[in-house]
Amino acid sequence: MKKYPEILLFCVLLTGCSSETISDRLYTQSIGLTCDGSLSFYAENFNQEISPPVEGISIAEVLRQEEAQNGGKVFIGHTELLCLDGTCTLNPAEELLFEKGLSPACKVLYARPEEYFQNADHASLIHIIRMSEQNGLLSSTELATALSEWHGIWETALLPVQKPGRNMPGLVLLHKDGNCTDLSEAAAQGMYWLRRNTGSFTMTLQTPGGEQDIFIRNCRIEKQAEQQELYYHVIVRTGTPELNSILQNLIETQCQKAIQEMFLAKADVIGMQDLLEKSGIHPEKNMTVKIHLSVTVQ
Repeated sequence: MKKYPEILLFCVLLTGCSSETISDRLYTQSIGLTCDGSLSFYAENFNQEISPPVEGISIAEVLRQEEAQNGGKVFIGHTELLCLDGTCTLNPAEELLFEKGLSPACKVLYARPEEYFQNADHASLIHIIRMSEQNGLLSSTELATALSEWHGIWETALLPVQKPGRNMPGLVLLHKDGNCTDLSEAAAQGMYWLRRNTGSFTMTLQTPGGEQDIFIRNCRIEKQAEQQELYYHVIVRTGTPELNSILQNLIETQCQKAIQEMFLAKADVIGMQDLLEKSGIHPEKNMTVKIHLSVTVQ
């Protein structure tokens, strides 16, 4: 019993001494930004209620406008989706992260907020993005990843984008200056294998006999550099050995397509800069890099 006052004091210190209650806060599930002229801010709460957009000259001002409009403190720490259209990239996103408490795990979507926030099912899309990442259909789309890529030599981040008539998101290369390059479906799938490791999952494979599920036990990628030549080795272990050759050919095709389209866009979203720096080379944006790809399916 003697510890209860100390515990209560600890809880007060954690929560602060403000008279503000949880019910006074606006908890956002999705937010959007445009920076065409003035800064516009879009917000949706966890009840799928969308506020009219507000405008200002800074993140701090649009958040104050949002609070005045809704009569409560805006809390973006649990926001799951940040929608950007290319007019806003690095600076406002960093301000949201470092000064306003946006989570680095927040997903980033390439879309026009003024259109997207009219009729999109944000909760469903967030679920699709997360499941796509878990099931090996989409590479990492978190804010921390995008910011890291925008800070790289090639100043380009890989972001998901909604595709009309498709449940699965596609991928775009969004440059820090706002220019955007759409990736083909094959290149988008190749980016998954080239960008991250994963746990086990099941994927559907097209075979001469029709569609067939194949179980991926695990996959990983080995990388090394020799001067300006980079070596990427994708290693996949399956539980369906009779389909390994088909899967290997598919992965090789997808990865080569991803590398080709990335080079055409003058981007780096597969860690080339890190490899070059580890090999003692200080990369420059226009330098010529050669990539050797190999795939092993076991």
